[in-house]
Amino acid sequence: MSNTCFVVMAIGEQPSGSSVVTDAQLRDTYENVLKEAIQQAYPGIEVSRSDDVAAPGTITTDILTRLMHSTFVVADITYPNPNVFYELGIRHACRPGTILVRDKNAPHPAPFDVSQQRYIDYEQTPAGVKALAARLHERFVWYEKNPGEPDNQLLSLAKLIKFSFPQYSQPDTLPTDLTAEFLTTFITTPGLMRAACGDKVDFSQHEDTFKVLAANPEATKEMLKVFLRLGGNLAGLPGK
Repeated sequence: MSNTCFVVMAIGEQPSGSSVVTDAQLRDTYENVLKEAIQQAYPGIEVSRSDDVAAPGTITTDILTRLMHSTFVVADITYPNPNVFYELGIRHACRPGTILVRDKNAPHPAPFDVSQQRYIDYEQTPAGVKALAARLHERFVWYEKNPGEPDNQLLSLAKLIKFSFPQYSQPDTLPTDLTAEFLTTFITTPGLMRAACGDKVDFSQHEDTFKVLAANPEATKEMLKVFLRLGGNLAGLPGK
């Protein structure tokens, strides 16, 4: 799977001091400054921003997925845009790999909550793009050398106090087909089952059942597949 970088930035017309920055100007900043610098810093990386996957101003499953799974996120905090800081907060809670950048000539100071976080100033000139690429390259290299290391206050505190975030991932299990094959081998080979179970199971009560199952291994396997896919609980066996 290729490495990815999701760019979080203001999209659409933005107030800037006594003037306004247009959507076209922000698109130009993305294409010719941020994206260009990221690709110089990490050749071959896949770069996208929210309006590549959703309508401007919306927070969709695609955006949330990129915030959760992108190798890196570059967040431009130049403008006081609520979506930017909402998305930045989500990313900070998900995983490390987030780099803050800010236009050096921005009329707004960095918001207090992120002003103490390290960020990279950039200038919208050819030399500025080159300098930004060099700084980004340093950060990308650091992340690759320090996988999983916290890079924001939330994750640092979580590591310090051993905080456990909710876990929604499914435990690893053997594929259903492989589990059914494994169980079929045991069920259709009584000697193997007796060796594995010892005296814990009285096989004499199920002798006729095992004979039928052993005589029809393919049917047994298909029956087990259905049972497992319906959530069958085979305590202590793979696929549980």
